[in-house]
Amino acid sequence: MADRQVDHRLRRRGGRPLTGFPDVAIVGGGIVGCAAAAFLAEAGARVELFEQGQVAGAASGRNSGSIQDPFEPVMRELHTETLDILRELDDFELPREPAGVLVLARERAVVEALPEGELLSPAEVRALEPVVAPDLWARRLDTGYPVQPAAATVALARRAHRAGALLHEGRAAWPWVLGGKARGVLAGSEHCAAGSVLVAAGPWTSEVIDPAGAWQPISPVWGVVVEVLMDAPPRHVLEQTGVDALVEGVPEELFSLVVADGSVSLGSTFLSREPDPAAWAGRLKRAGVPFVPALERAKVERARACARPVSLDGRPLIGQVPGVDGLWVAAGHGPWGLSTGPATGRLTEDALLGRAKLPPELAAARFAG
Repeated sequence: MADRQVDHRLRRRGGRPLTGFPDVAIVGGGIVGCAAAAFLAEAGARVELFEQGQVAGAASGRNSGSIQDPFEPVMRELHTETLDILRELDDFELPREPAGVLVLARERAVVEALPEGELLSPAEVRALEPVVAPDLWARRLDTGYPVQPAAATVALARRAHRAGALLHEGRAAWPWVLGGKARGVLAGSEHCAAGSVLVAAGPWTSEVIDPAGAWQPISPVWGVVVEVLMDAPPRHVLEQTGVDALVEGVPEELFSLVVADGSVSLGSTFLSREPDPAAWAGRLKRAGVPFVPALERAKVERARACARPVSLDGRPLIGQVPGVDGLWVAAGHGPWGLSTGPATGRLTEDALLGRAKLPPELAAARFAG
């Protein structure tokens, strides 16, 4: 996809030399890592970012592509700031107005119990979206900005590059910790000394920080998204009730449908192990037909899987890792990476440079054990 192509001048690949001593070494080239790199570099820090694959190659580029309000007080503040950041990005266009989200269920009581949004009867739902099945109730939420999944992350990577950050794609890195202090990163056979290390490795953050597995506040939850062709796709983002309750436990699959630039993404799964995306395509279609009958005739184009970084309480972890001086973390957004990640990068910059204290609800120290 064109929006995933990062200009080759942003990249340092394979065995190319490192600069020597950046102020901050970042592990992870998803939306949080790229945002942090941009803000830190713009603040004058020397930044090098290490991504084992390609920028936006994992969850930040393989999601459904809907930027939505989490409707949770702490996360909502991050979302509001994220929208402001995205509106200012070059090479990225946030829709001027939200498409709206219809949260669907068969029973009125189920959607009536939801705390947000306008309650719609089945007839009102059909008037808004004729493709929706005729017996469904809904809450309409005034949120939902459908975008190409990787576009914001790539735009932030370009912003980081313009500010002077170096991005090393195809280069895995691990924190180099000695005597209770982060000295930099280990990148292949090289030691890259750095003033601080920020791990923004999404679902793999716990493993990168503590390979022994004693500190595991973030775990991967795998989602499959299937791209389908529809003659008359909906205008709204469509969701089955329960998609927002990832941390509380959900069924293996819940219906969602997002349309961005003509691409229709059907999802999603919530699995503890990496799935075979192609094997789930038919099952997700069948699960979607009771909500959108036209999906029965929709042609599957491709399927993709990604792991969401889910924290123990559903909120991201930001700040110094307990017990290791100079080792920082910014990860754990669950399904809200696109919706809150850029603001997390900005908040991380403030905290790492000593400009502001972190809200205790987001501080990594809350999981010190």
